[in-house]
Amino acid sequence: MAALGIATKQAVRDAFALAAPSYDRVGPAFFQTFGRRLVELADIRPGMSVLDVGCGAGAALLPAAEAAGPSGRVLGIDLTPGMVERAREAAHQQGLTQVEVSVADAEEPPGPPATWDRVLAAHVLFFLPDVGGALDAYRRVLRPGGRLAFSSWGPQRKEWETVYRAIFGLIPEGAAPDLMPSGRLFGADEAVVSLVTAHGYVDVNQWVESYDVVYESVDQWLEFTRSHGSAAYWEAIPADRRDDARRLAIEATRPLVDGLGRLPVPTTVRYTVATA
Repeated sequence: MAALGIATKQAVRDAFALAAPSYDRVGPAFFQTFGRRLVELADIRPGMSVLDVGCGAGAALLPAAEAAGPSGRVLGIDLTPGMVERAREAAHQQGLTQVEVSVADAEEPPGPPATWDRVLAAHVLFFLPDVGGALDAYRRVLRPGGRLAFSSWGPQRKEWETVYRAIFGLIPEGAAPDLMPSGRLFGADEAVVSLVTAHGYVDVNQWVESYDVVYESVDQWLEFTRSHGSAAYWEAIPADRRDDARRLAIEATRPLVDGLGRLPVPTTVRYTVATA
């Protein structure tokens, strides 16, 4: 089990190292939108201490720092050095001196017991091999009455399942990394509530929100799919078959393109906030 966890974490680190230069820079606002909404629901107040695990390029980290203000303390951790550099540079550019960012494992939150007022995890928990252990660790480092706030994906429409099968069906068996070993735990709203309550959290609240994310073209959307974790799946397609994958993607998305040549991608996000 430990070896499997190490392999998974290395795969996640490698995937986001590929994506780091273009992460959240392609197409319409995406992770930034969801990160800011997560911070709103977490109810971060001036002077609070906030830990953002798997902070990426700062989608939740930066608005959390704005909410905590100069008197607060905000720490972002991420496995991927390229993401840490992105978040650190963004915080510097915005003058957020209350922000620290470091390379660390989201399953091993820093700090002694009762350190943090809030722990954030923006689209992170399903990447963790031991999500239950992580939830226990977050509860331990949260202050009494502190809150864990995290986001996960809601249900995907069936037509988009068809699109992704068309593209990534070209990956040879066994070649794709397992980036989301805990993904099945986040498949339904009720399952997520059961998960966090089983690990001692109370007052669990959920918001499931839908977004119409519109890409200017199929090409822009395809570029977006290589700007986050799915970059690893593209790399798993043999190089001589990637043009075929693009062609299949264009064919599969043709019925979904609007009259202006744009590609609307309905996206559902589940936000969960629970008290330690």
